[in-house]
Amino acid sequence: MCSLLLFHAWTKRVKENSLDSLVFDTLIPKPILQRYLNLLMEHRRIILSGPSGTGKSFLAAKLAEYIISQLGQEVNEHNVARFNVDHNSSKELRQYLSSLAEQCNSEETAPHLPLVVILDNLHHIGSLSDIFNGFLNCKYHKCPYVIGTMNQGVSSSPNLELHHNFRWVLCTNHTEPVKGFLGRFLRRKLIETEIDKNMRSNDLIKIIDWIPKTWQHLNCFLEAHSSSDVTIGPRLFLSCPMDVEGSRVWFTDLWNYSLVPYLLEAVREGLQLYGKRAAWEDPSKWVNDTCPWSAPCLQQEAQSLLQLRPEDVGYDGYSSSKEGASSKQVSQSDTEGDPLMNMLLRLQEAANYSSTQSCDSDSTSHHEDQLDSSLESAL
Repeated sequence: MCSLLLFHAWTKRVKENSLDSLVFDTLIPKPILQRYLNLLMEHRRIILSGPSGTGKSFLAAKLAEYIISQLGQEVNEHNVARFNVDHNSSKELRQYLSSLAEQCNSEETAPHLPLVVILDNLHHIGSLSDIFNGFLNCKYHKCPYVIGTMNQGVSSSPNLELHHNFRWVLCTNHTEPVKGFLGRFLRRKLIETEIDKNMRSNDLIKIIDWIPKTWQHLNCFLEAHSSSDVTIGPRLFLSCPMDVEGSRVWFTDLWNYSLVPYLLEAVREGLQLYGKRAAWEDPSKWVNDTCPWSAPCLQQEAQSLLQLRPEDVGYDGYSSSKEGASSKQVSQSDTEGDPLMNMLLRLQEAANYSSTQSCDSDSTSHHEDQLDSSLESAL
């Protein structure tokens, strides 16, 4: 009960500062998040670009909520307009943006404009320049804040005027804030579970430390046999159950029915585009060798996990030597230097320690001071 009170007291302190609350909600380090906000506030138009599953739509929604709260307004359908682009909606989007431009240039209709416009999946648009042509010339100071998302890189939109009018934020799996997000998310999820159930599981800690390493290992495999454009975002791994047996069953299903089919298809396409660039190394071997579940579970896991055979992707005549192995060793110290992860670890330690102590006022005050210190160093 004491640890639960401490956790609620800590989150209450975070919410007193809206930017710190945004940091806690998004699990994006504060300096990076502040840079995104500065770009949006100054230039009013940004595009979040990167592979699928890297949290671009989630981040767009959170940035929109923050901007509206800073303007003293409520988040509702009038203040936030969201347009989800698909292959058949180019005409509708062009009409929508043209209508916005006309309203921006009209003194009578400007007050009825949304404060933020979110345009999801802009990669479905053949020519962004044509879509935004009329919108880019509207009165700048009356234009809503525009946040776009797309699954392609900046190079896919070479128009200089478009780049001049938008600021591009790259969300890639090998750089922050995406790189460390999965580890931070699972750690926070574990803390909430431990507090809710008043328990601590060292086996579960090993599992949530292993999952981000597995994610990175798979992306190294994809980069070796294809490119960074087909790497996997952290979204697939966020639903990991916070119990040992449940997480084993969940990972087996994820591996067999989502990851392996995607890996095979991505490697096939990579071979067609780039040819053979690395020696073959089945990532299921690394998974089985490093699997965090107990010995009986490990044997069962090895039998149930599908393998990726080179013949399944047309990878004939491969070399089995260790030279040129496709996947780099995942560093054991990836979380070093991550202030948000360090804060979560200290929070977990303080909360678990407090559950073994009496919950008198002096003890509570002491641990609240510990949490305050952790928060100040991380945010």
